[in-house]
Amino acid sequence: CLSGEVAWGRLSQPRPNADSDAPITGYTLAATRATPITLVPRRDLPLLLAAARGADGGEAEPPTVGAGGEIHRLLEARGALFFDEIAASLRRLPTDVEEGLRALIGGGWVASDGFHGVRALAGRRRRGGWRRRGGRHGLGPSASPPGRWSLLAAAPTDEAMADDLAERVAHVMLGRYGVVFRDLRRREAFTLPWRDVLRALRRLEARGAVRGGRFVTGFVGEQYALPEAVTALRRHRAESPSGRRVRISAVDPLNLTGIVTPGERLPAYPGRSIELIDGLPSVEHDAVAR
Repeated sequence: CLSGEVAWGRLSQPRPNADSDAPITGYTLAATRATPITLVPRRDLPLLLAAARGADGGEAEPPTVGAGGEIHRLLEARGALFFDEIAASLRRLPTDVEEGLRALIGGGWVASDGFHGVRALAGRRRRGGWRRRGGRHGLGPSASPPGRWSLLAAAPTDEAMADDLAERVAHVMLGRYGVVFRDLRRREAFTLPWRDVLRALRRLEARGAVRGGRFVTGFVGEQYALPEAVTALRRHRAESPSGRRVRISAVDPLNLTGIVTPGERLPAYPGRSIELIDGLPSVEHDAVAR
């Protein structure tokens, strides 16, 4: 992150409540340890932001009042700034700046150079109030979040870039799952229509980069796979069940319960785990979710 190779941020912003006409602002959900944060190669960040938020940049609106609104306007006008520069420019207490940044992180509006900044801010609250450090509340004078803070901006999308965007999303899904079909779309936060991704997969097949076929039974629609994934599936099919048990986090992308495997969907909550037996989740949810 500090060298600029990897960036982090909340790609998909909070969605407006279907029962309310009020727009969502950055103050709706402040960042916590459960906030969905994505780590992504920095060169891909603008395109993936566009894929997650749509051509219009998303439905959420940045905060306009309070520390969050002031920080957003400051970063929009001056570009990336360190924590102390933000506090000095706004003449606000460090705790106010912390709250404003936490709101902007939760709304998917800002990120910093290093990942320690979001870890420090999202983990500050404990039951009973702020954690005390050195006799002061909040981060303290020597523990401000490192790195410069800047706004997250999606790449401008037009008709000419639509194919590149769809192909990049196709590569992301292929790299994550090996085999891609429509039902896996439920696991992703992309707003890009599946039909666009499907056209990109067809182009990749025409170039010989992926293979089309029927790789996973029980699902309708076209399926595409990386050549190495096809080899792995054939090798696995020839193996006999061994009863091997593997435990993974519920937030792992391999949590495909209720999508690829039968049964109910196990929500991707931090702190929960899933036990896989020969690649299939245990049928006893009481033993699976902890």
